[in-house]
Amino acid sequence: MAKFIFFCCYIFIFTFQVQALEWSALGTKQQNVLKQFSSKWDQLPAEKQEKLQLGADRWIAMNAKKRTDLLNKYDKWQKLNPQKQAKLQQQFNKFKKIPAAQQQQLRNVHKRFQQLPQEKQRQLMDKFNKRNMKKMNKKTQNKMRQKNRGH
Repeated sequence: MAKFIFFCCYIFIFTFQVQALEWSALGTKQQNVLKQFSSKWDQLPAEKQEKLQLGADRWIAMNAKKRTDLLNKYDKWQKLNPQKQAKLQQQFNKFKKIPAAQQQQLRNVHKRFQQLPQEKQRQLMDKFNKRNMKKMNKKTQNKMRQKNRGH
């Protein structure tokens, strides 16, 4: 019985691990997209290989406009200073933690916002910023009051 349990645990543990993928197992298009990794492919962890393969598949499936847009976004990302990149990464991680339905709702709102004329977008951003400044000022004032009460 102990051998059976050990065998079941062994099977369970190793069936969910990602298996390393041989470079030759990739399709020609995938190899072309991932050619910069060819010399060190076998040294990459299996999880990294899988992520790269999935990314290559997404790239291959994209039309030219989507590829251009993605490259432009990447260039903009590279030009950001490290602090801004870190802040955006934190916001993205926070976004990933919210429920899928709420993520979709936010995507829909953002899409509608982007479809508005630029002048309307500016008006809404100004209104949003003013509202947030008021909230920040109130919080700052409350903190100062609490500090003064404590002394």
